[in-house]
Amino acid sequence: AIEWERVGEVNDLVMSPGGEVNAVLLDIGGFLGIGEDHVRVDMESLNIQRDAEAGEVRVYVDMTEESLKAMKETK
Repeated sequence: AIEWERVGEVNDLVMSPGGEVNAVLLDIGGFLGIGEDHVRVDMESLNIQRDAEAGEVRVYVDMTEESLKAMKETK
């Protein structure tokens, strides 16, 4: 069974010089913006779905929070 868990939020988009979105930067973990890890995830790894009724866009990634944190970028 698949378990969906909220692990973070999209912080920014990484664009190519031609204007295409190459990746997203996710903020993982933390509390109220403190102690977050910043993770770059390529578009091929994302499943983006829009809920027209709720007016929401959700981004799903088939990774655990721990595996995402292992990819964190230093800033």
